[in-house]
Amino acid sequence: MNNTLYKIPLTLGITGHRDLREEDKEKLCDAIRHIFKFLRLHYPQTPLKLLSPLADGADRLLAQVALEEKVQLAVPLPMPRDLYQIDFQTPDSKAEFDDFWEKAQDKFELSLLEGNTLEKIKTHGKNRTKQYALAGAYIARHSHILIALWDGLHLEKSAGTSQVVKFKLTGDMEDLPDEYKPQQGHLDILDTGPVCYVKTGRLENDQPVDCVGEIQVLLPNAEPQNDLKYLLSDDLAALNCFNQDVEKYATETKLQQRIQKGQAYLLPDKLWQRLSPAFPPMLGAYSTANTLAQYFHSRLKWLTVLLLWIVAGMVSLYGWYSSVGEYNLSALVSYLILFLGAWGVLLFVKWRGYESHQLDYRALAEGLRVQIFWHLGGLPHSVADHYLRKQRGELSWIRGAIRALNIYDWVKNTESLDVVYRHWFNNQRDWLSNRTQQNQDKAKKYEKWIKYLFTSGMVLIFSLLVLQVMGGLQYDPLLHNVLILLIALVPTAGVLLHHYAEKMAFDEHAKQYGRMATLFAKGSRALDDIIKRQQTVKNDPEKSKAYQKEAKKLLFDLGKEALQENADWVLLHRKKPFELPKSEV
Repeated sequence: MNNTLYKIPLTLGITGHRDLREEDKEKLCDAIRHIFKFLRLHYPQTPLKLLSPLADGADRLLAQVALEEKVQLAVPLPMPRDLYQIDFQTPDSKAEFDDFWEKAQDKFELSLLEGNTLEKIKTHGKNRTKQYALAGAYIARHSHILIALWDGLHLEKSAGTSQVVKFKLTGDMEDLPDEYKPQQGHLDILDTGPVCYVKTGRLENDQPVDCVGEIQVLLPNAEPQNDLKYLLSDDLAALNCFNQDVEKYATETKLQQRIQKGQAYLLPDKLWQRLSPAFPPMLGAYSTANTLAQYFHSRLKWLTVLLLWIVAGMVSLYGWYSSVGEYNLSALVSYLILFLGAWGVLLFVKWRGYESHQLDYRALAEGLRVQIFWHLGGLPHSVADHYLRKQRGELSWIRGAIRALNIYDWVKNTESLDVVYRHWFNNQRDWLSNRTQQNQDKAKKYEKWIKYLFTSGMVLIFSLLVLQVMGGLQYDPLLHNVLILLIALVPTAGVLLHHYAEKMAFDEHAKQYGRMATLFAKGSRALDDIIKRQQTVKNDPEKSKAYQKEAKKLLFDLGKEALQENADWVLLHRKKPFELPKSEV
């Protein structure tokens, strides 16, 4: 491993015509550069990545400008490379494709649709067209923004540019299996997105096209806009914020070491380096997000303790001022200073975004963890389709980030059930069990101290009452004032400890960790049994396949449970904002 900064890219997709007019290309290139420049201006910490299948025409024109502008290039092919190159009719076209292919950062072949075979897609026809449609849908689904070099005509041609644009805006494409469409229930909001429409002419259409190179932003369920500002979104701003934090904090030596340690914990070096190119970016982003979440959590915890000490100091000074200090001016000034300090801490935490960053990055890390092991188990599912769907708004950027990293999800993945069993099921089972016990112990410890402090407060009150009745305080006003001060301070300390325990949610964590530890323990036993049974039928493909299907269902179900549990964890902590203890001040 090295000190690579694992930023998450803003992904751009391309759809467009193959028969561009030569006289239009300069204007189109200028328009594309303008889009890149605009996005970099508003999201300077976020790298851009282009998804292009490198067909003739628009795909290659955009790829050419992307490479010139230092934009990462990823090439998802709709079919095996040798069959795809049948489309390229001239030696120059094939040579150009090979040149782009070598320069691409990521390159892979999408899986064949069910019912398609290599033989069926060798020649042009319905089966081959379905693979083109799959590639168009893939690019639309995996891009934050789809760039369309398009003449604006809405045609019903399968896999055509207008169909890909429609899919990006509506989530629907004819002849595309439902498993590749955005997940939707009756109450779901579809995961769609904007299209950056660059007006383009075509050789096959001799009608003049006005305003070649002009740009419009097409939005779902909205009128076209002529200003690129409509490409901007809170999701992309949150993505840029994450990348900014990566750049700012992940370069520190200690955090780099934690990131590398986190990668090795999830998957040992020798293992992940042998895996497909899908894993290093996701593994690096997972460990980076997890490390940053822990970093912000430690900062937030320290500031919570500081805030409670300040509140305790304020109560002490107020008690001293009103009962012991005989209206000492320095005590009042000190109280005011602490009061301003408490608000300063609150404003600092809000300004730095520690709380929201901790929760968001934890949610991102957990989503990527499940995605990594789903891939290792051979599942084609995308976590983005099953995660935080009820937590819209501020958290929707996380699904887009996971999809941007998970560009190999429509590719056939190698199944490694033994790795999943050892490094996910067993590790999570043990970690969750330990965390359950730790949080239970902390909850009991704080509960004990809180009861002790409140009991002590009651003892002090009765002591004061007895001494008052017996007249023991008549000649000792200092003792009277000290007892009054302690009666205020001791229960206040109990209340502050209670606030801290509530903020840290020890009891709730113990229950949540306990539930998940039970699920992973049960899943671990079930997967171990499946693996053992599968080993006894190695020579029986049908039975082995049945066990494999059973294992995948187990991985999918447990992954969904883990995702839901983490979504609940985020909601739990969003209900406990960083604030002054209201009842104590």
